[in-house]
Amino acid sequence: LKSTPHPQPTLQPHIFRGLRRPSVTGALCSRRSGRAEKDQMSTLKDALPRDESELGRNRAMHGDKSYYYAHSEGWEVPKDAIVRAGPGIITGGRPVKLGPDGQPEAPPAGSQDGADGGVHDEVVARLRSRVDTLESEVAKTRAGWTMLAQFSFSDEGGKCKVYVEAGDLEQREASEEGDQSFGEAAITVTFSKRSCVLRVVSVRPDGSLGTRRAATFMCETEVVPDKCTYKVDRSKGRVTITLKKADELKKWKGVTTQKM
Repeated sequence: LKSTPHPQPTLQPHIFRGLRRPSVTGALCSRRSGRAEKDQMSTLKDALPRDESELGRNRAMHGDKSYYYAHSEGWEVPKDAIVRAGPGIITGGRPVKLGPDGQPEAPPAGSQDGADGGVHDEVVARLRSRVDTLESEVAKTRAGWTMLAQFSFSDEGGKCKVYVEAGDLEQREASEEGDQSFGEAAITVTFSKRSCVLRVVSVRPDGSLGTRRAATFMCETEVVPDKCTYKVDRSKGRVTITLKKADELKKWKGVTTQKM
């Protein structure tokens, strides 16, 4: 047997007339156009100048009352500010060296930290003095008020009434020359959703303040403060408080008083 070789195909030049070799310049242009499209699709914008941004406009309009007050430059702690410090409280400043037990070590004598400690002690002393003064004033104020303990209660459906015996609401004095002086007590009533505060301050005929009496009544359910009223009967020494219920179908068993 004799093998016959297969004929090789002949490539005709006219087959490649419509084809072109890829161009390097065309590839670069394609990449550049793709980047341009991405830049156009991006939503990121350059930052606005501070005076044209919402932050800048808000600060220019409201000043130190601006919502962005924390972004103000040059903020400093006032000299009269009270800085609370102690274990576990971070107030800034220089780092504090800790000992083997994890507690801060005492600063060496004559160091800046030692001076800061003296300032801290002075601030604490002033705070304690101020607290003592306020506690003394509160104690005097509370001691000067007498509680109104005599009252009665009635539930009338959509409203409740509290009858408070306030004592003498009128005062009368006569001088040796026969002059007559009169004085009436000042009464204030404060209505809240769940409470009512009655205050009675007697005024002497000479204009000085006399006894001070008060009572805080706690309601069982919420009331409508702007619908509540009160009435003063000075001849009988009685104050009638009318409480308008928010839920008119709710029946009350009574009202309780709160200590002053």
